[in-house]
Amino acid sequence: MSNSGKCKYFDDCSAPMCPRDAGAVNTAWFADEPVCRLHDVPDWVKRQRKLTKTGIDETAGCFTLPMLEHRCIVGKKIAGISPDGTEAERNEAVESWFEKHPLIKSKSNEEHEKLAARMRQLRGNPS
Repeated sequence: MSNSGKCKYFDDCSAPMCPRDAGAVNTAWFADEPVCRLHDVPDWVKRQRKLTKTGIDETAGCFTLPMLEHRCIVGKKIAGISPDGTEAERNEAVESWFEKHPLIKSKSNEEHEKLAARMRQLRGNPS
């Protein structure tokens, strides 16, 4: 870890992927492995936390940094890729994974306001 002096958890952290380590890009992570405990973390660490909450385990395969950075739906049936095989086979598996997990589409401000109005109506607060 290159910036270990800045992390208060460095001495007792066992997370294999650290947001402060440039080497994380080449690391594979399994959903049953520890996740960074810092509060101010990138979105990919937040996705790791979501994945651990789904209850999937190491049999679901591994996730690479590009997969964790991919904004897709995280649910109980999500699975990673096999950590085995050549680098070319893993790259092909990642590309296939991206095709199976489309990006979440961002909503426009108008769509957000419609949803907010609908929620207010459902809660009985029309203001």
